[in-house]
Amino acid sequence: MKNIAPKTLFICATLCATSLFAQKKETPFMTVGEKQYYPSEFYNAYIENYRTTTDPKSKEIPTFAKFYAGFIAEVTEAKAQGLDTTAAFKQSVDDFKAQYTAPYYNDNDAIEKLARQAAQRSEEDIKIAHILIPVSPFAFEKDSIAARTRIDSIATALKNGASWDDLSKKINKSENGGLLGFITAFQVPYAMENAAYQTAVGGISAPFRTNYGYHIVKVLEKRPARGLVEIAHIMVMNKDNDSLNATSLSEIRQAYKKIKAGENFGKVALGYTEDATTQANGGYLGFYGIGELRPEIEEMVFALKEGQTTSIIATPEGWTIIKLLGKISNSDYELRKDYLKQKVSNDERYLPYQRAYAKNIRSKYNYEINKEQLPKTITTLSNMGFLYGEWKANMITDGGNPLFSLDTETFYADNFYSSLMLSMDSYGENTELRQVVESKLDDFSASVAVQMYVNSLEKTDKRVSTAIKEYKEKALAYALVSQSCRDSLANVDIDTLRSIYDKNPNDFMWEQRVRFDVVTTIDLATANKVQNLLKEGKTLSEALLAVNRGIATVASGQEMTETPQYAFKKDFEVKIGVSEIQEEEGEYFIFNIKEILPPTVKTYDEAYQDVQKAYIEKCAKELPDILCRKYNVQIFTKELKNLEKSVQSQLKSRGIK
Repeated sequence: MKNIAPKTLFICATLCATSLFAQKKETPFMTVGEKQYYPSEFYNAYIENYRTTTDPKSKEIPTFAKFYAGFIAEVTEAKAQGLDTTAAFKQSVDDFKAQYTAPYYNDNDAIEKLARQAAQRSEEDIKIAHILIPVSPFAFEKDSIAARTRIDSIATALKNGASWDDLSKKINKSENGGLLGFITAFQVPYAMENAAYQTAVGGISAPFRTNYGYHIVKVLEKRPARGLVEIAHIMVMNKDNDSLNATSLSEIRQAYKKIKAGENFGKVALGYTEDATTQANGGYLGFYGIGELRPEIEEMVFALKEGQTTSIIATPEGWTIIKLLGKISNSDYELRKDYLKQKVSNDERYLPYQRAYAKNIRSKYNYEINKEQLPKTITTLSNMGFLYGEWKANMITDGGNPLFSLDTETFYADNFYSSLMLSMDSYGENTELRQVVESKLDDFSASVAVQMYVNSLEKTDKRVSTAIKEYKEKALAYALVSQSCRDSLANVDIDTLRSIYDKNPNDFMWEQRVRFDVVTTIDLATANKVQNLLKEGKTLSEALLAVNRGIATVASGQEMTETPQYAFKKDFEVKIGVSEIQEEEGEYFIFNIKEILPPTVKTYDEAYQDVQKAYIEKCAKELPDILCRKYNVQIFTKELKNLEKSVQSQLKSRGIK
């Protein structure tokens, strides 16, 4: 499929004419080379700086105007050197465009609305049961009508006093009245969630349809939401015979005994759990909501207080002990809004809004389906067994035929077939192929229209075009400065670098350094033994050899010199000798501090990399002035004073104090 861009010549011409007209009413405040620059081009850069800087001096118009002139000179030089034609630059601009325009693919107002609705619903759990008449979402019309007729008759019978349990048992063979248990937002199809939250306790909903068929829901109970639990576990699995199972049960009992004695849960999990996916993380499982654990385990876990553990729980897989690490309420929307919006945008509840949004955009283009090709496309998909999830590429003979058009852009059957291959489903023999194909084509053509719309924004949307222009300029200036400074450093003579050091050697200092050994272990007894060995004067190697046996490593160590703020906790007392045992997140640390080196001036050789960095900073600082002279930059004093006055009104109009 070709790069898509709708016809926007009229819009672009209008925008360009408006821009030129606006500039004609302005007086330039600066020239760079032959090009004039106007206040309207200055405002955005100044206001961005005004919002972000903490330096009052840089907020002064003359100061920032000089900086802006240097920046424009850098951009001008970058273009002169062709830096805007490099593959790296073009890729970075494409990446920025993709990131900046991503929100335009979605109906963000709808996502916000649905996220708030989900947050509100998440404050309540609802216990429901349902009756289902199964039917495919793309069933033949007669089958859909038959299913709807039957669910309507069931609804009528229930209104007239029929027993819910009797009907559920008869229709769905359910022995528990079609019980689904407690649910909350995102746990059942959206139509079912709506029915549950819109029906009173004891009430029965109107019939509704999901991808599974037609349903009726009965609301049995409502309660305040339980929220989420954060848990860890220790799991010992069932074995193939009774003898091994007895050993497994003995091991989980040993683990439980250690936990009750106050040992660290993560440490015990590391030694006993057989769940390889969580062992390294101390048995950590993450967050769980209602309906995500076995009912009996859910009741136990939600009844725990933070830090408590269950007793040994027998499961079909073996035995487990669960620890409650914390609980999270669902009530704080601001805390959860990013998560909820992400959840909504990937959920079926958003699909109708997304489809409506995409179709609204498509309506702005001239959309025509090739009525001769559509039946051929349906036949091709039928022959290859598309309804059964099959795909036979060798059976496609019409891929090069036009299927639809959007304005002057033509899209072919191959484009549509490629989109179908991304999401192969099996629909079954009771599904009408025509409905599936027409629905898929409707979604595909609408998504293409959205892509065309987003691709056109750089030309049609002033906010987008301004953001992309500003990004390009910043990227070019950065590329030029980086390249110029690297080139200058590559050619600088050694005397110049040495003079930077000699001028002020105190700029190149070692901070306080500490020479030490450190031993790490997850076992407190081992930590005590290592501490005693180091106090006796044993070396790091001798101490490790005494506590480790072959591959059974229980402690590790390393020799290092670091700045204390990175090596130690803030409250750690740095002094010569073997430290007290430090505990952090289930690990124990013993430091043997051998030497404390005070802050000192680096020698030139030690400071060489820092000197190079200082030279690069000097080059970057001098470059704008060099380029301003090269391009004969002129800032007009009179217009600069007018600019100072107009900036204040710009700040006020944008609500900035």
